[in-house]
Amino acid sequence: MSKKFSIFAILVIILGLGVFFASEKRETAIKESSIIESDPDKKICDGKGNCTIESEYQKSLQAKDYKCKYYQKYIWKESEREFGKKQHRYTEESLQKIESLKEEGKALCDAGKLKEGEAKLIEAITIISFTMLK
Repeated sequence: MSKKFSIFAILVIILGLGVFFASEKRETAIKESSIIESDPDKKICDGKGNCTIESEYQKSLQAKDYKCKYYQKYIWKESEREFGKKQHRYTEESLQKIESLKEEGKALCDAGKLKEGEAKLIEAITIISFTMLK
């Protein structure tokens, strides 16, 4: 009985060590392969011929008015552009409401009241989000 127990214990220890060392190698490989290097002079292009370097792109993302510009562009894509109008079942009233909220938000953002402008733009985006798709 003690022979069986000691053989079983040795097998469990060997198996445990094998699993431990196998997982250590895998974690090391993942850590080495997932290091992201940022090159500030790397060129980034959007597919339309508009190119910028990494550092300028990061600065634009960190700009105070980034959300205002982003929200305005989103509203344009979804409610003013012809393709966006084809995707949603807008009523004339909802389109007018979206347009007026966008203009109010744009005016507030241009005046430097970024939080209030973003709130108006988000309100317009909420209307877009809750409009049924075709």
